[in-house]
Order: sequence, then structure tokens, then C-alpha cells
Amino acid sequence: MCPASLSREPWLEPKKQRDGLEMERIIGLILFAALVNSASGLDFRYNETLDSRMPVIEFPETENSDVYVFQQGQSIIAETADGRQIATSSIKSDASGLFKAAIDAVPDGGSLNIGKGLYVLSAPYAVPLYPNGSNILYCCIPVIDKSMHIYGAGVDETIIQLAPNQRNLSRLVAMMIIRGSGPLSPGYSDFTVANLTLDGNRAQQKDDQPQDGEALILAGSKRSNGKYYRLKLVNSHGSGIYLGNNGSGRERDAVVFSVVAQNCGAEGFMLDTCHNSHVLDCAAWHCREGLCLHGNNDWKSRSKDQVSATKFQTDSQITVWQVNDFTLSGINMDCTPATDAYGLVVRDGTGQVRRSVLKNDKAKTDSTGGATYIYESSRVLFDDCQLEGFFGIHAVGRSHVEAKNCRLVAPGGCFCTTDPNPVQSTIIAENCVWSGKKVVLQAGAAFLEVECVEEQTTPA
Repeated sequence: MCPASLSREPWLEPKKQRDGLEMERIIGLILFAALVNSASGLDFRYNETLDSRMPVIEFPETENSDVYVFQQGQSIIAETADGRQIATSSIKSDASGLFKAAIDAVPDGGSLNIGKGLYVLSAPYAVPLYPNGSNILYCCIPVIDKSMHIYGAGVDETIIQLAPNQRNLSRLVAMMIIRGSGPLSPGYSDFTVANLTLDGNRAQQKDDQPQDGEALILAGSKRSNGKYYRLKLVNSHGSGIYLGNNGSGRERDAVVFSVVAQNCGAEGFMLDTCHNSHVLDCAAWHCREGLCLHGNNDWKSRSKDQVSATKFQTDSQITVWQVNDFTLSGINMDCTPATDAYGLVVRDGTGQVRRSVLKNDKAKTDSTGGATYIYESSRVLFDDCQLEGFFGIHAVGRSHVEAKNCRLVAPGGCFCTTDPNPVQSTIIAENCVWSGKKVVLQAGAAFLEVECVEEQTTPA
């Protein structure tokens, strides 16, 4: 969710004041260029070999599972691979008990195969997220103290749906919770959810403001090697998938691949304090935020996060919050239809955005129409990107932004540093093409350009 500080309206520096500062700025930029050349390489370095960071995705064998859940006639049956029946229920009844029995029957490291059909589950299982036993969320499918793999028969072939009237403000719900049992217990060392649809049935719940942790898939505890692929996550009152840090642990080496989140009250994809984790070839539509890469206040001192999103599409805001090594590549973000979006928001941390299209509504004459909003101590490189909005690169606070080989279209300022508060931000543009208003510079900020040109329009 956007911080309160993002709701402030930028002010535009009066023209006379800008003109009066012009000569001072030119002199300052000469000195500044020398400073950048000597200092930039020391602490503003980026991974130029992006493709080397992308993981190799292996799809495990799903034909031979330890436990099977399937529909036969008017019944749902859970049985072991050797045909031993675990539980049965009617296809018209609540299947949460059957699913828990099936999960419990899977050995550590084993797999569950779910057949075609619609499975409607209540959320009767209470799982406390905090060490003191508080922050209780209810779930349909608890996976506790176990590494395992869950496979469906395909997206929209296997559908697990939340039953009506399960969620309200005094009874928060995450459909699937995967974590350790104790406050410091480890979670999984290898886990998979693949080839199915999760439906939060949002229209049949008490749909108030989503609370932290609510999601269709919520992971917690210290854990590694989570794989979430070929999924459809729809109608969540909270997030689609939330790889969290509850249970005093962070996700390591996770891959979210070929997943679509739609109509989520919070984020489509939330990666909270993850390490070496990647979102590949995914999309989020009609969510409060499409993607959030989240960290903590210790972002300057902890080891590099190394998180990325590649080939990601969304019609909603993307947020990067206190992440100290992120890569966004092949992003297609168009917030134009959104009622309240700030484009790509980066607050603190360091990272790079490459080969991406970032758009917002140019008719919104404030930050909610900007393609980007970079603030606090962020350091971001944009390379080979297209940015369109009322603002292009909007850098305030103590942020440092470099733009290389980019095209910017922005009537309010392609390179903008305006803010109600004092700024010490820096924008460096190299080999960029711009259209609209080139620069809107607030006192205290700096702008340096190298071989940037105005886009030439062809007469009609």
C-alpha cells in the first residue's frame, strides 16, 4: 500500500525562479559532472549480465504421487497411491477436512495430486503468525512443518474455491498457509504448488480493507526452494501470493513462474524480504498493486536481496520498498486505467529497470499520473526503457537515478525533482529521447545530461 507521503501533491517551481537559477545550475553541473565521474562507480554498480541471474526452471514429475484427491460421481475421494482410502465427502459439501487429511497423509518430501473439478473449502484452521500466538489467520489448507509438492490437473481444470462467509475483519483468511509450527520453526526446504486455480470468492465474503498477511497463498518461516508455477489466483480479498517473513524467516531461492493474479484487494504478487527469488512471465490485472518487492529497515546492512521480476504485465502500480538489489526487466506496466496509482514506486534500496515500458495517465497532473516515483535513498538505473505519464522520472528526497537509452513522454516533466519537502535528488540522463517538458528542477536537486535530444515529430 502506498505510504501517506505519496499522497502529497508536487509543486512546480515558478519560471522566474528557474530562470534565475539557470546560470548557477550550469556552473554547478560542470563541477557535478566531474564529481559523478569520480564517485559514481564506487557505490552505484549494477549487474550488466541480467540473464545470468535467471534460474533454470525444472518441472518435476507429477504422474506418480503419494496421495490423490479426485472426484468420482458425486463424491470427492482422497486415497494413497496403493489405493488405501483416506477420506471421502460429497462434491456439494465442505472439502476442507478431506484436504487436510490428504495433506497429513503425504510424507515429508512427497506429493499430492488433485484431479479435475471444483472443490469448495471452508477455512476452519487457525494459524497464529506471531511468536506470542497472536495475529491469527484462518485457512482452508494448512501445510505445517512439511516439504511437499501439490499439483492440480491444470489452470481452470482444478479449482479450489473459498466457501461463502468465511472472511471478515475479526476472522482473517489465507486460503493456503505454508510454514513451520513454532515461532522459530523452519518451514519447507522444497515446496511446489502448480497447475491449478485458487478462487477467493471475494464477492461472497465481508470485503473490507485487506489486512497484512491475507492471501490465497501465504508462506512463512525460514524456508527455501519454493516453486509456484502455472497458477491462476483470482478474487482474493488480500494478495494473490504472499511470500512473507512471518515466523521470523525469509524466503530463499523462490521461483514464481507463469502465474496470473486477478481482482485482488491487495497485491497480486508480494515478495516480502526474499533472497535470490524471482517472478518470471507473470501478470496481475485489476489488483490494488500488481507487484510489491518488500524489504525492511535493515536494507543497508543485510546481504543483497537479489530479487527480480522478468516479463511481468500489469495495469496497476508496482512498488519496490527497501530492497537492496532488485532487477525489473521486460516489464509492461500501464496504470492509465487505475484510479490511484503512482506508476513504479521505489522507496530506498538499489536496483535496475531494463527493457521495460512504464505508463500512467498523462491527464492526471500530479504524482498519480507519473510513470515513476523514486524517493528517500533510492538508487535506480533505467536502461532502454519507455516512460510515459504526467511525469517521466520523478526523483525526490535523496534519490539518485540514472537513465540510459530511454524514451520519455511527459507534459509535466520528463526529468522532474519537485516535491513539497527539500530535495537532494540527482538525475543523470544519457542518450535519451524526450518529448513534452524536458526538466522541472527544484532547488537542491541536480540534473546532468549527455547526448539527450528532443523527439522529432513528423508533420501530418
